[in-house]
Amino acid sequence: MGRHYLKIAWRNIKRNKGYSFLNISGIAIGLAAFWLIALYVADELSYDKFFTNSEQIFRVTQHAKWDNGKMDIALTSPPFAVALKNEFPEVEEAVRINIEGGDLINYGNKSFSQEDIWFAENTFFALFDYSFLHGDGATALVNPGSIVITESLAIKIFGDASKAINETIALGNDKLPIKITGVINDIPKNSHMQFSAIRSFAREDLRSDNWNAAYLYTYLLIQKGIDPESFANKLVPFEKDLTKRMNFSDFKIELQPLTAIHLYSHLDYEFSANGKAELVYLFIVIGFLVLLIAVINYMNLSTARAVMRVKEIGIRKVVGSEIKHLVGLFLSEAILVTFIASLLACFIVQLSLPVFNQLAEKDLTLLYFGSFKTIGIIVLFTVLIGVLCGSYPALFLSRLKMIPSLKGQIVNMGTSIFLRKTLVVVQFVITVCLISGSYIVHKQMQFVSEKDLGFDKNQVLISHIDDPKVRSKIPTLKATLLQSPLVESAATAGNPLGTNYLGKFNFFFEVDGKMQSTATMTNFLYIDEDFLPTNGMELLQGRNFSPDRPTDKGGTVIINETLMKLLGYTDAIGKKINYKSGKDSLVNRHIIGVIKDFHSTSLQHKIEPMVLLMPPNDRDRDNLYIKISKGKAVAGIAFVKSTMEQFDSENKADVYFLSENFNQQYLAQQKQEKLSLIFTTLAFIISSLGLLGLVIFVTAKRRKEIGLRKVLGASVTSVTLMLSKDFGKLVGIASLIALPIAWFGMNRWLQDFAYHIEIKWWMFLLSGGIAFAIAMTTVSFQALKAAVANPVKSLRTE
Repeated sequence: MGRHYLKIAWRNIKRNKGYSFLNISGIAIGLAAFWLIALYVADELSYDKFFTNSEQIFRVTQHAKWDNGKMDIALTSPPFAVALKNEFPEVEEAVRINIEGGDLINYGNKSFSQEDIWFAENTFFALFDYSFLHGDGATALVNPGSIVITESLAIKIFGDASKAINETIALGNDKLPIKITGVINDIPKNSHMQFSAIRSFAREDLRSDNWNAAYLYTYLLIQKGIDPESFANKLVPFEKDLTKRMNFSDFKIELQPLTAIHLYSHLDYEFSANGKAELVYLFIVIGFLVLLIAVINYMNLSTARAVMRVKEIGIRKVVGSEIKHLVGLFLSEAILVTFIASLLACFIVQLSLPVFNQLAEKDLTLLYFGSFKTIGIIVLFTVLIGVLCGSYPALFLSRLKMIPSLKGQIVNMGTSIFLRKTLVVVQFVITVCLISGSYIVHKQMQFVSEKDLGFDKNQVLISHIDDPKVRSKIPTLKATLLQSPLVESAATAGNPLGTNYLGKFNFFFEVDGKMQSTATMTNFLYIDEDFLPTNGMELLQGRNFSPDRPTDKGGTVIINETLMKLLGYTDAIGKKINYKSGKDSLVNRHIIGVIKDFHSTSLQHKIEPMVLLMPPNDRDRDNLYIKISKGKAVAGIAFVKSTMEQFDSENKADVYFLSENFNQQYLAQQKQEKLSLIFTTLAFIISSLGLLGLVIFVTAKRRKEIGLRKVLGASVTSVTLMLSKDFGKLVGIASLIALPIAWFGMNRWLQDFAYHIEIKWWMFLLSGGIAFAIAMTTVSFQALKAAVANPVKSLRTE
C-alpha cells in the first residue's frame, strides 16, 4: 500500500510541476537554513565538553561593590587557589594560569614572536586532559623552565613534531633557555582557552600574599558527587572574611562551570570575547521560524489546490477508499516532497558552508554529527516535517463529502479560506519581525562604528614594543618617527585602548577637605606627556603632564570627567589623592587636570572613573601610539613598521589602527547582523514563494471571472487591484501585529549596550513598508499577467 501511495504521489508531483517546484523550493530553503543554524548552535553548545572532567571543573571569578563603584572580573590573586584547596575538602585540585607568557622564540636560525603562550602550574594537565603526542602531562610542568607546545607550533619550529621533545628553545631578547617537555594536539576550536604553548611558572611568581593583586585565572576541580550550589553556600564565611580583608562593602565569589564560560561569562579580563547565549537562543528561534514559514507554505498551497482535487477524492471514495487511505495518500505525498526537498537542502548546505563558515567564524561540515547520526537525523526530520506539512491538508481533504466532491463542490470552504489567510498573516508577522530586527541591528552597528569616542581612533596606529631595551630609547624612537611628514605625533602608554584590559586600582581621594576612609576603585592608565594630543583628547580643567616638571612623574595625576562628577568636584585641580604601594607605603599625589570623557572600552560598557598617571619606569611604556597624516594610511603603516624594525630587528613589528581594537569587541554583534540578514532574506524568499503560489492559484481559479470583467469594460488596473487587495490586507495586518513584537524584542537586545540608538516608530513602519512593497510586487506581477491576458481564451476555458 505504501508503495502504491508513493507512486501516485510521484505522478501528482510530475503532473503539477509549478506547484511542486514552489513547495520543494520553499521546504528545501527552510530545511537548509535550519540545518545551518543547527550546526552553528551545536558547535556553540559543545564548548569545553571534550574534557573528561568538564562537569567538575569551575573557574573562580570575583564580584565586588563599594560606595563608588563595582568590580566583575575573571581574574583572581595568587592566594585564592591555595586557600580554597587547603580550606575546602571538596576541592580536589586547583590550577593558576597567567596568559602573559608570550615572547620571541629563537631556535637555530629561526626567530619569530609568539604571543599566545601561557604560564600554568603543573596541575594544569590534571584538570585539562589534552592529548599528549609526546611527553607526560603528570610531570611536564614540574620544573621551572619547562614548556609544553602544540603540534602546530612544534611543526613551525622544527618541521616535525616528533623532533621537539626534550629540545631547548630560547625565549625573549635575553635568550632564556626553555626545555620542551611535551607536545599536545592542537587546541580544539570549541574551547574558550586558545593557546599555542604552556610554560611552567618561576617559583617566585606565585608567592604574593596580596589578595587585591588580581592577575591570575584560577580553576578548581571539584570532587565527583559534590553539588556546586551547596559548595558555593559553604564559601559564604570565606567571602565575608575577604570582604573585610580586601576593603570592599560587598564581595562575592562566583564558581563558573567550565562548559558555561563561553556562552554565559562576559566579565572584564576574559581570555577573549566569548559567545552569547542570547545569540544562540535567537538563532534557534529564527531556525524554527524559517522552517515554520516553509511548512505554512506547503499547507497553504495544498489546501488552496483542494478545488483541483475534489473530484479525485469523490471518485476514490466511490471505489471504496476510507479516510485512513486518503490520509495515507496525502501524507505520503507530503513526505515524498519533503524527502526531495531534504536532498536539495543537503546540496544547498554543502554549497553554502564555505561562506557560512567565513561569516560565523566556524569550521563546520555537513557531517558535523558523524555520518550515521547525520543520515539518521535527516531521515527522522524528513518524516516529521513531512507529517507536519501534510497533516492538515490530509485531514481537510480526506473529510470532504462524497456526493459534493463528485460534483466538484467543497462544503465549509470558509474554514479553509480563513485558516489559509491566518497562515499568510503568521508568515508575514514572522518576516516583518525579522526585517525589523535586522534593520535595528544594522543601525546599532552603524552607530557604534560612527560614534565619537572622545578621541581620534581612525588616524592613530598602535604597536607593541616587545624589547625592554627599546622602551628605554622612547625619546629617540619618537624623534625618528617625527622626522617623516607621514607622522604627526607619537606617544606611549601602558595599555592599548579598546581591549577591555585596562588596570584597576584602589585610590583614596580628598573630599570636602578630608581623605576618604574607603578606597575608590577606578581604572588607571599610564600615559606620557604626548598621549593626550596624539589621540586628540580634550582637557576640561588644568593642564597636561610636562617633562619639564620632574614632580609630574611621581606626584601628579589627571582624572576623567566621570570621576570628577562621582567625587562631587566642581574644581578638581589641586585635590589630593593617595594609594598604597606595597604593604605599608603610601604614595601621595595631587590632581593637575581633568580630561573630557572618552571611551576606553566598547559601547557595551559605561564610561568608568579613570586615573591617568605618568609611567614610573620604562617597563610601563610598552604601547606606542602614532598619529599618521590623513590619507597616508598605507605609506604611514609601512614607515612605522620599518622604523620599529630598525630599533628592534629581532621582533616583527605588529602595527594596526586603534579602531581595530574596538571593532574586535563587536564581533558577536557583527556576526549576528550578517547571519540574521541572511536568514531574514531566506524567510522572505520562502514567504514570497508561498504568496506567489497562492496568487497563481487564485488567478487560475478566477480566470473566467477576469475574462467576463474585461469584456464588460474592466481596465487592467482595476483587475490587478481586485486580485491584489486581499493579499495586501493580509500583509498589512501582519505588519501591524509584528510591530509591537519587534519593538519588545529589539528593545531587550539594545539593553546589552550602555550606549545605543533610540528606537523610532518609523523604523518599524519602514520594515513593514519593505515587506508590503515586496509582497505586493510579487502579487501584482502575477495579477497583471492575468489582467492583460486575452479574455477570449479565459471564456473558452472549462
